Amino acid sequence: QLRPIKRVAFEGPVTGRRFYGCPVQENGVNCGVVEWVDGPWPTVLQRCLCKLWEMFHEQNFGRVQDKEKFEKELARLKSEHERELAKLRTENDKLCIEYTKLVDDVSKMFDWQDGRVDKKVYQKQVEEEELEKKKKELEEKAMLEV
Repeated sequence: QLRPIKRVAFEGPVTGRRFYGCPVQENGVNCGVVEWVDGPWPTVLQRCLCKLWEMFHEQNFGRVQDKEKFEKELARLKSEHERELAKLRTENDKLCIEYTKLVDDVSKMFDWQDGRVDKKVYQKQVEEEELEKKKKELEEKAMLEV
């Protein structure tokens, strides 16, 4: 007892034909009752419409493939960028540590020159730092070999 909805077909060989459809829809699907307002298109026009829709779908599929390729390339570049960024951060951390050690060494040297630090204590600290540095280098070599 509901009034039908007037619509226009928009796909395939019936593109552009007007029809009345069922107004009741459940989850976007109606009962399928259709009453055509316009008569069927001539056969030549139907074939042309089919060809146009086929061309449209081919073009759309090409765009989808291009988008997928673009997204894969973008993901690859992002991961490459993240790896480079991690390397740079690691290198920056190492340089900060080296800079801090250099500042400490210069401070110790000035303290030693001013006579505030015993020469033997300073020499012992330098030797300990050298041993620590050699230990880290050996550990890094061992990690690289592993």
